[in-house]
Amino acid sequence: MRIRLLVVFFLLWSSSVNAAPWTAYIFNVEDGNTVTVSTKPDAPRADYVLRFYGVGAPTLRQPFGKEARDYLRSMLPKGAKVGVDVVNEEKDGTLRALVQVRGDSVNYQLVAQGLAWVDRQNCKAVFCRRWYIQEHQAVQERNGIWQLNMGTPPWQWGR
Repeated sequence: MRIRLLVVFFLLWSSSVNAAPWTAYIFNVEDGNTVTVSTKPDAPRADYVLRFYGVGAPTLRQPFGKEARDYLRSMLPKGAKVGVDVVNEEKDGTLRALVQVRGDSVNYQLVAQGLAWVDRQNCKAVFCRRWYIQEHQAVQERNGIWQLNMGTPPWQWGR
């Protein structure tokens, strides 16, 4: 019985090791919603692929896709130190995460700049309400993707 309890405790402990926020270093900005990071500065290769939790950004082939990527590149140059709080892991191993740089939420900043929208299917945390408000403000100010006269909301592009 004790051995079973120890095994269960170990499994629970080991699965929650990555639950705590951790520090990473930007290796590359892939697009407006994806970065690769390493756990050591000046690493020769990336250790993880991160997608920003709770937001969606246009692909590079869609309007404002390159602008979203370029905005991230200016905000997150190679080697930039970031805080990573993993929310979940996708089937392919990509980590969905909240990312902070110099105390600012990168996820939130993408929405505020109009370069991403709130993911209506997956962003259910309390802070998502603040992101919805910021998205509404970006729409009102016609920032980024919201300057387009579109009949289809951006989260339905490509469907």
